[in-house]
Amino acid sequence: MRKLLDELTERLRSFITQEKDKVLLVIELLDASNGLVVKTVDTLDDEVGDMLWLFVDGFTSSADYADRIAWRVYEKRERASKLLEKAKEPLWPSLPREAFERSLSPVARVRSLMLYVRALSPDLDAVRVVWGMFPGHIADSAGYRAFVFELMAHEFPNPWCHHIRVLIRDDAVRPALGDAQTQLRGTLLYTPRLGPEDFERAVEDHAADPNVALEERMPALLTLAGLDYAHKRFPQAIDKYQLAARYYGGTGRLALHALALNGVGEVHARAERPNEALAYFESALTPAFQRLEQANDPGKVDAIPVLLNITLNLGNLYLSQRRWTEAGGYYQAAKDIAHAMANTQVEVQCAENIGVCYFELGQHVEALQAWEQGSAVARTFEAYEHLHRLLVRQRDACGALRAAERYEAVSAELHQLDAHLAKARRAS
Repeated sequence: MRKLLDELTERLRSFITQEKDKVLLVIELLDASNGLVVKTVDTLDDEVGDMLWLFVDGFTSSADYADRIAWRVYEKRERASKLLEKAKEPLWPSLPREAFERSLSPVARVRSLMLYVRALSPDLDAVRVVWGMFPGHIADSAGYRAFVFELMAHEFPNPWCHHIRVLIRDDAVRPALGDAQTQLRGTLLYTPRLGPEDFERAVEDHAADPNVALEERMPALLTLAGLDYAHKRFPQAIDKYQLAARYYGGTGRLALHALALNGVGEVHARAERPNEALAYFESALTPAFQRLEQANDPGKVDAIPVLLNITLNLGNLYLSQRRWTEAGGYYQAAKDIAHAMANTQVEVQCAENIGVCYFELGQHVEALQAWEQGSAVARTFEAYEHLHRLLVRQRDACGALRAAERYEAVSAELHQLDAHLAKARRAS
C-alpha cells in the first residue's frame, strides 16, 4: 500500500510543480478513494505553496455546487481574517460580488472565486495556487461534464487560469470527463491504482517480498487474512491467521498473537462453526491477559482493543446460542473495557445487549436498569439513534413491569426524539 501512495504522491507533486505547460489534471476515482486522494494533496501543502484550496462537497447541480464553493471560500476567508487581525496584518479583501450572484452562471461565479484566490498570492512564481474540486459524489454526470468543460475552456498561450494548478475528480464508475484530454488543451488524465484489486495486489506483493524483513511482512499477512475473510475465502483466511498466530506466538508478541487467534475464531463464527469459534476466542484470551499483566511496560495497552474484540465476539457467540447468562457476562466485561477506552458507541451497544440478556432471563428490573444506564451515556454524547433503540426497549420493560408512570415518561421522550430525528433527516 505504501508503494501505491508513493506513486500517487509523486504524480500529484509532478503535476503541481513541474508540468508548467499543463493546466488541468483530471483524476478518475471511486467514491471510496476520494478522501484518500484529498488527504494526499493536503499533505503536499507545505511543499507546493500556501494557496491550497480543496472542495469535497457533492455535485448535484452546477448552481448548487457554485453555492457550496462560494461558502467554503467565504468560511476560509473568515477564519484567515481572524488570524490576520490578531497578528495585526492586512486582511484579505472581501469576496467578489459575483460569487453569490445567482443571476450569473455557475461557471462565471466559480471563475470569479478562482481569480480572487489567485489575486491573494503575494508572488505567483513563488507561491503556487492549487484549486482542487473533489466532489465526494457526483449525482448528475451530464451536468458535471458541462460545468467542468465550460469552466476550464481557455485560450493558449494566455489562459484565463494562468498560475492556477487545477485538480478535478471524475467518477471512475461513470466517467464524465474521459475525453477532456483531447477536448481541453493542457489537460492530463490520471487513474491512480487505488481500487480494491490494486490494494490487495500491493499487500500480497509486500507480504511475499523476500527483501522485506519477516517482521515487517507479517502485518501484511494479517491484512490479507482480513480480506480473505471479507470475501468469504474461509480456508485461505484460516491458513493466514494460523500462520500469523504461530509467528507471533513464537516471537512473544502477545497482543498480535491474541489478534491472530481471534481472527481464526471470527472466520469459524462466520462459517457457522460455533464450537471451533468458541475454542479460538477462549484461547485468544490467554495471550491478551498475559500481555496486560506484563509489568513496567507502558506498551501493554496494545492488548486492550484486542481484548475488547475478543470479549465482544464471545458475547455475540453466546447471544446467538441464547445462552443469556454467559453472553451478559462477556458484554459486561466489554462494556467496562469500552468505558475505559472512551468508546461510547460500543459501551452503549453493550448496555443494550446486557439488558436483552436480563430481559430474556425474566429479570425485567435489571434489564430496565441496564437500558437506563445506556440511555444516560447516549444522551451525554448525543448518540440519538442508539438512544432511540434503548428507549423503545425501556418502554417494553416498563410494560412488562406495569410501571405506568415510567412507561408514560419514556413514551413522551420517545415522541420528542422521533420529532428531533425526523427534523435532522429532513435537514440532511
